[in-house]
Amino acid sequence: MRGAPPPLPVLRGNALDSAGFRHGFSTRAGGVSAPPFDTCDFALLRDPAALRENQARLGAAVGFDPERLFQARQVHGARVLEPLRPRDEIEAEEADALWARAGSGAAVAVRVADCVPVLVACDATGSVAAVHAGWRGVVAGVVGAALDALGPERDGLVAAIGPCIGACCFEVGVEVAEQIERVTDASARDRVIRERRGDKAWVDLRVAVRSQLVAAGVAHARIDDVPSGAGPEACSRCNAEAFYSYRRDGDDSGRLIAVICPR
Repeated sequence: MRGAPPPLPVLRGNALDSAGFRHGFSTRAGGVSAPPFDTCDFALLRDPAALRENQARLGAAVGFDPERLFQARQVHGARVLEPLRPRDEIEAEEADALWARAGSGAAVAVRVADCVPVLVACDATGSVAAVHAGWRGVVAGVVGAALDALGPERDGLVAAIGPCIGACCFEVGVEVAEQIERVTDASARDRVIRERRGDKAWVDLRVAVRSQLVAAGVAHARIDDVPSGAGPEACSRCNAEAFYSYRRDGDDSGRLIAVICPR
């Protein structure tokens, strides 16, 4: 008889840990995916057998039933979905954030390969949300929409911003940078565009996402950057050993996952 799957390494936020929410951000280590997606790819439409094993290992690491892992078809929008139907039906739905209420037994997750994964929980209600925030989602307001889905309670919110592309590598056109700047809270607007050079700009998506979390009522001190710190080690494009990056590897890029469970 097959034994329990070995848990894979996951990154966690201190605030979510302290509040007692099971969660994790994957790296590319600890799974069974074959090159060039080695070793822990969570793309839904690639290798079903490897995906099942990787999800089983994720469940063992975080503490949830892999059959209760819910994801959606991500389209860089602002729709928020509560998984109240079978998994295969939810996976066919277009949404860039999922939320789950306390007692539902659902684990909600998003997949990334440079975009910003955000995990949010309400300490007061026990509800949680997982958010996929690329620049289009940031501009569309997916972060605020996810917090609205959790309800009006704001005092008990905690969050973690997971592995994503850094300002060192997120080069966009000035017109895109200015769209992101406009939806960044005024308190951080002077820090979201790190450099302008001709018609190009380098944008800090973490700053934009954090500012939107704060504007929606999450205290700065209750938002963790995962991994902590800055520099190449925290950038998905720079750190090829730890993270997948579509900007670096194109169609050869796997997908990381960010998952959280309600109480």
